[in-house]
Amino acid sequence: MMVFISLLNFSFYAVRQERTSDGQGGWSIGFVALPNIQGRLRPANAREREIAAQEQRVITHIFYCQTTADLGRGDYLSPAEIIIDGADLRAADIIVQVEGIREPSTAGEHFEIDCIEYQFAASEFATAYRLLESGAVRLLEDDVSFRLLES
Repeated sequence: MMVFISLLNFSFYAVRQERTSDGQGGWSIGFVALPNIQGRLRPANAREREIAAQEQRVITHIFYCQTTADLGRGDYLSPAEIIIDGADLRAADIIVQVEGIREPSTAGEHFEIDCIEYQFAASEFATAYRLLESGAVRLLEDDVSFRLLES
């Protein structure tokens, strides 16, 4: 266990999305900073990406941390400070979003967390691109113009 903990030698900033009622029947979405987490982030290898694709998931990175970390699906992690700007996130380094959490042993030692890189510079474009790939939208021009397809 001590050898594994020594490998978690990076401090990561963590942010969680939070919904609050706007008092009119809707929701306001913001972000809340979580305590820093000691961990290690590595790119997912080809086999891990292939297995995820067979499960109709996308992963780009694997994050390792102790089981005491308070992380859940949808949380964001970065080795650089995450700047919260309303409903947008930015960092000087990569930001990943938690997609799934696994505990690979019954010893309760650590989590292996599947993550996908968050495109903070163009988050709306990334969402639109995923819709484009799925066939739900159609590209109108070479810029960022999309149109929903009628069903």
